[in-house]
Amino acid sequence: MADDDTPLLALDGNFDEVRPAGPIARFFGYLSSVTMIAAGPALVIVLHLVGELQWQGVVGGIAIVCTAGLLGLMQAVSIARQRRRAVRLASNGRRAVARVTGSRSRSLGEEDGVELSLMIEGPGVPAFSTTRREPAGRARDVGDAFEVLVDPDNGVYRVL
Repeated sequence: MADDDTPLLALDGNFDEVRPAGPIARFFGYLSSVTMIAAGPALVIVLHLVGELQWQGVVGGIAIVCTAGLLGLMQAVSIARQRRRAVRLASNGRRAVARVTGSRSRSLGEEDGVELSLMIEGPGVPAFSTTRREPAGRARDVGDAFEVLVDPDNGVYRVL
């Protein structure tokens, strides 16, 4: 905490939106992570069992472990981190109001979207600005306000 009881994360603008995932989404997320992590060793084991294990198979297995395995591990860590942040937000969050202060067109992969500039403030929550992306059809207008849940201690928020 800073001297004026403003959380340090609020001072450097490090606020992140949490979008909680349900149990089924987490299950399949972890399942795909385990699949990516296990792909390299599985290749080497299968090649050994069929008697075709040569240096190319070992190199391929190592390459898969170094790429897909690392990505799978990063995905699993990200899922666990989001879950911890969502649980903490649910227990420590405070209601606040987000006001749209600006918007601009932004691509959301294959669909058109809008990046909204937000100012979030409320009782017990330091005022901060952040951005949020939404599909173009659901985007809010400048001046619109909506409720958010904010954990002022770690800079996490969720749109209610």
